[in-house]
Amino acid sequence: MPKKLTIDSLSSEITTVNELLEGAHRLGDIVGEMQLEHRLNQLTKKLENLKQNSVRDNAASVALFFGGKPVLGSKGIAAEFAGLALENFQNLIAKTFAANEVGELGARGKIPFKANSELMVTGLARGSFGFVLDEMSNQTELQESELAFIIDKVAHLIRDTAAQDDAVFESVLEDLDPRTLIALKAFFSNLDSNSATVRVVEKDFDITLDGTAVRRGRVRTEATSIEEKSTEIIGNLVGFLPEHRKFELKDESGNILYGSATKEAVEQFEREAEAAIGKRCLVKLSVKTVLPLNRPPKEIVRLIEFLRFG
Repeated sequence: MPKKLTIDSLSSEITTVNELLEGAHRLGDIVGEMQLEHRLNQLTKKLENLKQNSVRDNAASVALFFGGKPVLGSKGIAAEFAGLALENFQNLIAKTFAANEVGELGARGKIPFKANSELMVTGLARGSFGFVLDEMSNQTELQESELAFIIDKVAHLIRDTAAQDDAVFESVLEDLDPRTLIALKAFFSNLDSNSATVRVVEKDFDITLDGTAVRRGRVRTEATSIEEKSTEIIGNLVGFLPEHRKFELKDESGNILYGSATKEAVEQFEREAEAAIGKRCLVKLSVKTVLPLNRPPKEIVRLIEFLRFG
C-alpha cells in the first residue's frame, strides 16, 4: 500500500484513540485508560517508523480511487468500468516502462518488458471505492525499483495532462511516444464516458481529478497526435550530459540538433566519452512531430543510439 495512505490511516486511528482516551479519563475508567494508552503508544511508534525511510518504501505501490456515476459510495463500483479502468492504467504503465527502457516503441506488436511492469491488485482502499496495486515481487528492494519510478512518472503524467494550464500538458509531450499517448487517451476516455472521477496516490504524491479535469484530459489527448520516424545522421557531437540524458549534435549542414537520449545511447557514450565529444559520429535519431490542440506543430529529436564513433 502507498506510504501516504498508511500514514493517513494511522493518523486517523491515533485521533480516534485520543478521543476515546479523553472519554475514559473523564469517566474514571483506569483500566480503559491503560489499554488505550498502550494502543496509542503502539500506533505512535508505528507512525514514526513509517515516516522514516525504509527499504519497504522502494517497491512499487499505487492506489486508485474512483468516484462519480460508476461508484456507489464506498460500497461498490460498476464491474465493467472498474475492469477497463484498471486495464487502461496497467497499459499506460507498461508502455511508459517500455518507452523508458528502449526509447522508441514500434507502431505495432508486443510491448517490450511487459512482464516487468505488471502490477497486482492487493486490496481495496478505504474512503471512496479504490484499489491498491503493488509490484509483484517476493524480494525486498534495497533501492527504489524501476517500476516504482515509472509509476511516479505516470502519476505526474496524468496530473499534467489534466492541468488547467495548456503549457503544462505541452511540456510532457517531449517524452511521450505515440503508443503511450493512445494509452493515455484510453484512460481519460473511459473516465469521461462514464462520468467518473479519479484520485491517484503513490508515496507522498496525491492528486484528485474532478469531472472538469477528466474532460480536459480527454479533449487534449484526443486532439493531439504524434508522428514519429527514425533517421540516421552523420555529425559532430558538440555536447552530451549523461546525468540528464541530453545531447547536442551539429549535422553536416551546420544545423544544431538538441534533444534527449536513451539509456543505451548514454551507456555507449560513457564507454567512448574521451573520444566522442567534438568528433564525427553516425547516430540513429527519432524525429517526433507533435501536433497539440490549437498550437503549431513541434519537432522533438531523441538520440536512440550511436551507430559509429569517429
